[in-house]
Amino acid sequence: MLLLSNDDVQKVLDVGACLSALEDAYRAQDAGRALSRPRTQTHVPLAEPGLTYCLKTMEGAFLDGRYATLRLTSDVVSERAVDGVTRREKLARGPGGTYCGLIMVFSVERLEPVALLHDGYLQLIRVACTSALSARLMARADAATLGLLGTSGQAWAHLLAMKEVRRPGRVQVYSPNPEHRTIFAERARRELGLQAEAVDSARAAVSGADLVVAATNTSQPIVDGSWIKPGAHVVSIVSGDHEMQRRELDDEVFRRAALVVAHTKESARLQRHGDLWEPVAAGILSWDSIYDLCELVAGRIPGRARASDITVFKNNVGMGLQFAAIAPQIYELARTAGIGRDLPAEWFLEDMKP
Repeated sequence: MLLLSNDDVQKVLDVGACLSALEDAYRAQDAGRALSRPRTQTHVPLAEPGLTYCLKTMEGAFLDGRYATLRLTSDVVSERAVDGVTRREKLARGPGGTYCGLIMVFSVERLEPVALLHDGYLQLIRVACTSALSARLMARADAATLGLLGTSGQAWAHLLAMKEVRRPGRVQVYSPNPEHRTIFAERARRELGLQAEAVDSARAAVSGADLVVAATNTSQPIVDGSWIKPGAHVVSIVSGDHEMQRRELDDEVFRRAALVVAHTKESARLQRHGDLWEPVAAGILSWDSIYDLCELVAGRIPGRARASDITVFKNNVGMGLQFAAIAPQIYELARTAGIGRDLPAEWFLEDMKP
């Protein structure tokens, strides 16, 4: 079995390859050739106030594929207010200030695990590329200004992915921490050659933007729909569930939206994802008016009808099929390149003799 660190994964995975693999995966999903169990989360309250342990799992495979994948994370989560806004944060509570996120790749023919990947880099890129795929299909072709909320690794991954599908002439970036947004904008100018500016409010980031990306850890709406210009495409990534409701977009975003696409509407209904569940409960949206990303990728719904339409993609939850699409490719590329560390397969196999 091949053990691959985040550095190993980064050596063989690029944004273009990830976009292509995900596009193929959503076509397979729409055709009924993908298997993906909805994400589950087990929450355990901890003794420290405001802290919860969360074990999260998801899995996926393709009917004509050679592999099946399991992704799991073991997290300690904090919910606390920052500048009056509740934010959710994963804490580095592992030894030496570490996190635990793993992807296992299994051979469906030989049953054995063939790879074990750290999930950090892949996690960032697959979320960002999913959002970018929506922008490729829903945003105006002339979209030139990106309003970016957030300055984390997820926000940086979204900037890389959006740059792949639309070349923003201007980036307006905001986070509550002035130092973080200044450093982020400087990095975007230096490393990517983008005209990036740190702005002092979420409204300043959103106003005038053709693409709006909310890549935050907030649990309360940070985007006011009245700020959004006609013709903009809006992306939001927080999810939560019935135990931990979270939103990035307010109701006005959905009142003004001509088209709303979810990563998976089924999960939004089952797990009560706030950005979709609450507007439906309020009568602003109906479940029938929300479409799945796979329908968009397969061409069964149009990306936008008019240049002035506001479109929304709710990247509401991770799906096992994403990891099933990308992790086996990483494994095969790493094996060919001689990257990674071999572990004895027998460590992970057993006989059933009494």
